[in-house]
Amino acid sequence: MKKLILPLLLSAMLFTACGKADSSSEGAGSTAAAESASSEAEIQYPRSIKLMCLGDSITEGFTYRGSYRVQLADMLEENGLSQYVDFVGKKKAGDCYDGQHCGYTGYSIDAIAESVTGDVRSGISDKVDELFDAYTPDVVLLQIGTNDILSLYELDSAGDRLKNLVDSILDKLPEDGMLYLATIPYMDATDNTYISAEYFTVDAMDKYVDEYNEKVRTVVQEEKAAGRNIELADVNGVLTKDDLQDGVHPTKEGYEKLGEFWYGIVSAYVTGE
Repeated sequence: MKKLILPLLLSAMLFTACGKADSSSEGAGSTAAAESASSEAEIQYPRSIKLMCLGDSITEGFTYRGSYRVQLADMLEENGLSQYVDFVGKKKAGDCYDGQHCGYTGYSIDAIAESVTGDVRSGISDKVDELFDAYTPDVVLLQIGTNDILSLYELDSAGDRLKNLVDSILDKLPEDGMLYLATIPYMDATDNTYISAEYFTVDAMDKYVDEYNEKVRTVVQEEKAAGRNIELADVNGVLTKDDLQDGVHPTKEGYEKLGEFWYGIVSAYVTGE
């Protein structure tokens, strides 16, 4: 009887060991498959994007047809990246490979009624649903706020309006999309083409711009802390008052500087560098 039991025990032990080995092998195979799937899900660079340039007259190109997009598009083309960047928008302007954009002259963050400031302005926030549903951008370059200052429209709450606008945009972007929120350049209050001498001194204008840009930075910091896909684009550090044609809008050379600045941001996003 003992002679029969021992071989049976040995067989059982071998069977169990083989079972464990097979199970371990299956686990390793599953892990390898999961890692492979994860690798396939990683972003492949360069990646193709739909790019929306969104904002007011500086984005539209009030003093230079095509705005900064001409320089941006030219640099993308020169560096072999134009095939990956599709400019999207309801409007089209500029001598470049793709002139579509969403720049709207005179627009503020939210609409401003004439009874409030004497100005009548449309709000870029009212365009978000229409534009994003139609063009579904992956990346947005947003510069807005200059006209809120020019209209002296409730500047203390400009940061709240901007945050609401940013939230509405981020809610529309894909999971791996990105919003680049720009500061605004200084305005030259010595040029009264569009800046009222009655309401703005040089010091006062600089103060309004500084305070607004601090609100821009705060919005970016708060949104990033909440895990949203947003980055600061410090346009104010790119342009000086000497780059302005009429106290508000850039010269052709100023727009070229902006285009180079935006190229650095867009190309880095596309290539992953």
